[in-house]
Amino acid sequence: MQDNGAFATVSFLDFGLPSTVGRADLDEVGIGALNYLNSLSPDLIVAELGDGVLGGYSVEKLLGSEKLMSSVKKIVFCASDFVGVLGGLTALKDFGLRPDVVSGSVTDSRMGADSIGERFGIAAANARTEGARLFDLATDNILRAKEAAVC
Repeated sequence: MQDNGAFATVSFLDFGLPSTVGRADLDEVGIGALNYLNSLSPDLIVAELGDGVLGGYSVEKLLGSEKLMSSVKKIVFCASDFVGVLGGLTALKDFGLRPDVVSGSVTDSRMGADSIGERFGIAAANARTEGARLFDLATDNILRAKEAAVC
């Protein structure tokens, strides 16, 4: 993240967690991390939750945290293929969530991104080849709202 413009980064390791596996307090630590970053007055906070919606890394504890998720403005879901998109949508729906944007290797071709839009009604962009477009989709209305509040 710092290689691409972030002026501050944190991980669960910075809060004393060498692993997120089996942690009951993960949402509290996540909220603490967001509060710390927010205290630095950033324009935007990007939070990567991990490499799987389900599984041993406890991402589902974060997704199920009403307090944590109430601070989330946009969800970018990354998947390697169309089945991963469908599975991700299904899993996120169990938490009352729906991604705003899809990325990942499923969008490596224009056909992939277009198909996601047609099939699921979700915008898609590739991080490697369409980084600026992905940023615009992920921050649409967030940064504009902040700029309007500052004026």
